[in-house]
Amino acid sequence: MQEQSVMEIIKWFIGLMMIMAMVSIGLFCVQLQDINTFKQQVNYQIERKGGLTTEAVEAIDKYSATNYDRRFTIESDKLNQKVSYGEEIDYTIKATIPIQILPLPDVTLSFNGNSVSQIR
Repeated sequence: MQEQSVMEIIKWFIGLMMIMAMVSIGLFCVQLQDINTFKQQVNYQIERKGGLTTEAVEAIDKYSATNYDRRFTIESDKLNQKVSYGEEIDYTIKATIPIQILPLPDVTLSFNGNSVSQIR
């Protein structure tokens, strides 16, 4: 009978660990989808400010700080430059996403984006 109670405890432990892992994966995916709205905001700033100007970068950094706890940063060859109408701007968003619940290191991912300046 002793073995049966030990096995029951082990089954409960494994079950709880699996539930924690699934919840952690779900929370990671929810945080990962935030990149879409952030990328939309970056495109909007590029279109309205004529590129990744200093003003646009400050607005993007402020948006990242207030809405995403500075999880997203932007990198580009045309950083802090105003570009002409219709010129494409390629950029990379670096996302640092923490793993919730489980004691694992943060995940750093890169996402490429592209936008066109709409200022004449």
